[in-house]
Amino acid sequence: MRMSSRRCFFLALFASVLSPTGFARADGPPLLLNVVTFNVLVDFGRQAGVPPWKERRKLCVEVLRGTDADLIGLQEPLPRQVEYLHKHLPAYTVVHDPDNFTDVTIFYKSDEFERLERGQWWLSPTPEKRSNGFGNFLARLVVWVKLRHRESGRTFYFFDTHFDNTRPSQKKMAELCQLKMKPFIKTGLPMIFVGDFNTDQHRGDYPRLTSDGWQDAYKASEKASASGRDDNVTTVVDGQKRIDHIFYHGDGITVLKWRRLKSPKAGVPLSDHYPVFARLKIE
Repeated sequence: MRMSSRRCFFLALFASVLSPTGFARADGPPLLLNVVTFNVLVDFGRQAGVPPWKERRKLCVEVLRGTDADLIGLQEPLPRQVEYLHKHLPAYTVVHDPDNFTDVTIFYKSDEFERLERGQWWLSPTPEKRSNGFGNFLARLVVWVKLRHRESGRTFYFFDTHFDNTRPSQKKMAELCQLKMKPFIKTGLPMIFVGDFNTDQHRGDYPRLTSDGWQDAYKASEKASASGRDDNVTTVVDGQKRIDHIFYHGDGITVLKWRRLKSPKAGVPLSDHYPVFARLKIE
């Protein structure tokens, strides 16, 4: 049966506003995103030179607020730490494991983004349930959200994780993430993957984390080497390590800025990790 010229016109018009992946295409100005990853140090944790949570939590809020972050990936907070941060950063929606396992927690700006999907997997041989099994003593996971920017209509994925610090769990966790990411890559949507990966140039599997099209935002730093594997900038307060990363995947993504964030109060670290900030542009 022949289609009318009117029907052909509307079908062509509809196709013209779809991307190859079938999602509405967002033409117009680029989307600028301020992204932060931050291991806040668990409330009962004690690290040399790092004061208790109650003595640094206001500073953490001050620094996070000052970044005007659109997306925040937290690692290590207890529920009471998440509650405190959310109370003082009320413009954000909070996402973590539904059973209140908050070791990996996402904050995103409520007014700026609509959440389309959420999910998670455990970093273990049985990723569908809370478990360990890669030589780690604590359960570890990845939490993700699919977000649509309300104004531009641009859609992307944001992932947050906390790899264990026992060897060789980092390599096994990176291998699992590479496998689990494949369906997301096939969507063609931009992706951002942040966290404390306990992976630097001496341990873990940095080459795997930066394979399959994944890039390290750190390379935008003036101090970064071409490979990204160096000690020029550390993200752990007491040590020569860069283990907190902001990775990204997708065409049309540019890193405008990368930096680690320091405490505004001398002698009072925010954590045993520095928060890490990146400004990304998605065309």
